[in-house]
Amino acid sequence: MKRFLPCVLLILGAGMMQASIVESITFDLSPLHAGSTLSGTFTLSNSPMAGDSASALLSFSDPADYSASPLAATITIGSGTFLAYTVGFDDITFTNPSGNMSDKNVDLTTSGMAQCASFPCTATGRFEDGSPAAFTATYTIAPVAAAAAPEPRYVALMLPILLLSFLLRRRVVRAK
Repeated sequence: MKRFLPCVLLILGAGMMQASIVESITFDLSPLHAGSTLSGTFTLSNSPMAGDSASALLSFSDPADYSASPLAATITIGSGTFLAYTVGFDDITFTNPSGNMSDKNVDLTTSGMAQCASFPCTATGRFEDGSPAAFTATYTIAPVAAAAAPEPRYVALMLPILLLSFLLRRRVVRAK
């Protein structure tokens, strides 16, 4: 028992410290307005699997040219065809007030998902507006810089768990 308890506490402590992967998604909206983008970040578990999804709040680089921002989007991880994973998104709808009849109401859908071998991942996919497509363009998946999403300090989190395990071990030994 005195050797078992510290091991259990160490395993439980490690299980509570799950890292995550932060990725960005950026849509090139240059066909609507030169240099325009729609982008945001999403967070995946440390070991993402096909079927996982994540939420992202997307913002326009030039919000005055579009309807209200931010937009909520769902990013989906799927099984890849030639690489392990695909990264796609559910339809994203917004208004382009200065657009003409074919691109005033924009409905972005994937037409070629980004393919990733593992995560973090940098990949490019294709999307289109409507069917038939008013325009097609690309979206990019990329890891968020480490400075923007610092990793937790595992040593600082493990120290209290180690101290607790040794404290409880001494109590178990004294009780016998």
